[in-house]
Amino acid sequence: MKVDKILIELKKSIKLRNYDMVPTEKNRTSRRKYGLSLLDIEDFLLTLEKEDLFKGPEEDRDCPGEELFIFKKEIMEEVIFYVKIKYKKGQIKIISLHEDE
Repeated sequence: MKVDKILIELKKSIKLRNYDMVPTEKNRTSRRKYGLSLLDIEDFLLTLEKEDLFKGPEEDRDCPGEELFIFKKEIMEEVIFYVKIKYKKGQIKIISLHEDE
């Protein structure tokens, strides 16, 4: 899958609220630290563009044959967020969404 296609699927999924966000501790901690609601996160994801791609597509080492896309973008002034997503079984999976390290 190309970056343009994953972004189309991401934005469609966000608008339909048909996505899966993995609830890792790192993801929850970053949301709490910056007081981000789910709507804030969805609005941020809708702003991702091709130019925000950091890596990918690259093979998911945990699930061979599946591709990951990694984006980095400023979510608020001087705060960059790391976003790792993939498309699996017709659904966007947001694996990581936290402050960049």
